[in-house]
Amino acid sequence: MRYHLLFIFFIPRTVSWTWSEKQLSLQTGSSVTIPCHYDIKYIQHKKYWCYNAGGAFNYCKILAYENTTEDRVTVTDYPAQSLFTVTMRDLQSGDTGMYWCAVEIGGLTELDDKTDLYLTVQSDPDLSVLESSVSGQEGGSVSVQCLYSAGYQNEQKWWCRSKDQRCYTVGRTDTSQNSAVQISDDGRSSFSVEMSGLQKSDAGWYWCKTGDLQVPVHLSITQGHSVHSIMAACLTVLLLLMLLAGVGFWIRRKRRTTTEEKQTEIRKKNPGQDGHTETKDLSYSTVIFNTDKKKINQRSPEIQTCFPSEDPVTYSTLSTMKRRTEL
Repeated sequence: MRYHLLFIFFIPRTVSWTWSEKQLSLQTGSSVTIPCHYDIKYIQHKKYWCYNAGGAFNYCKILAYENTTEDRVTVTDYPAQSLFTVTMRDLQSGDTGMYWCAVEIGGLTELDDKTDLYLTVQSDPDLSVLESSVSGQEGGSVSVQCLYSAGYQNEQKWWCRSKDQRCYTVGRTDTSQNSAVQISDDGRSSFSVEMSGLQKSDAGWYWCKTGDLQVPVHLSITQGHSVHSIMAACLTVLLLLMLLAGVGFWIRRKRRTTTEEKQTEIRKKNPGQDGHTETKDLSYSTVIFNTDKKKINQRSPEIQTCFPSEDPVTYSTLSTMKRRTEL
């Protein structure tokens, strides 16, 4: 690990450190993601997460730089939002101490830009949330439940937006034309936050806050199905059905026209046949059976020898005739 050492030459300067209002009470074994905002002019500067148990920034230990993971710490930069986040995993009581979100300025006579936070890791935290990341639909609502210990029952409860530090307290507050924040405290162990009429601009990081403690919550907004989008979808489906019906009608008409053209062509090739094809002449035969014994006996002896008189013999006379095709 690298250590951050800062020496100031020629210019005597006394820095007065005060404990930040951002104090986090975290549970042993859990993970936390902390948002760190910075000025847009520092987009190209290095960002880092720094730690010193005694609270001295000049000698803090740099745990990780932007877009890197070191041990149990990950720092991720989001330049488009002028924000970087710090994720710490598997927190232990030994992680308790002062931390800094910092941006490297680069000059010897100018301190790095920083925001300090004090983290306390314990088995039973004084302030926590049921869900540290929630999602709502545009135009809809979302709820967050913040849990606090008995020692904070009489403390004021707040819901604060991290980007601009705008805070809302118990009761209902209209934040814009459509959205609103409703905070309800049960006076025993939790207070709930409900945001309604959500807009895309409501997405981002927030803090549940009571007394001197805070805990981060990330809110994401998904696109909703507005009345206009539903009407547009219905109109699209209707137009598609009309198009398919038109294509089907055209195909049927085309087939009917083709059939009629073929029939007309056949009539032209075979005039007077009314569409019937020519039938070939057929030959028929007539068979006449004769079983008269007298005629048999009058035949020559040779025939009688082949056909004895006691056995009946059947003769037939075959004649052919043609049947003309009727048109």
